[in-house]
Amino acid sequence: MLNIKYTKLAIQDLNDSYDYIFNNNPYAARSVIAKIELTISKIAEHPGIGHKGRVAGTFEFPVLDTPFIIVYMYDRENLKIVSILHTSRRYP
Repeated sequence: MLNIKYTKLAIQDLNDSYDYIFNNNPYAARSVIAKIELTISKIAEHPGIGHKGRVAGTFEFPVLDTPFIIVYMYDRENLKIVSILHTSRRYP
């Protein structure tokens, strides 16, 4: 399993998403964050499961049953979470 590292942008994405969902439904916010974290753990075990990202050098993998996509990079030791993208947002 790769070491998981987050960019400042990814941490901000995660916090913003949680806060936005929490305002409407605290249970849903916890559920969505748990799904994101589970997906990141799966990527850390099998980083090749994603497809090539829209930005050179990145990969993307959807979080099932949510409107989020994990944007990441990896090497032999580290998984770098670049962004946690809501599908309604424009990217890159």
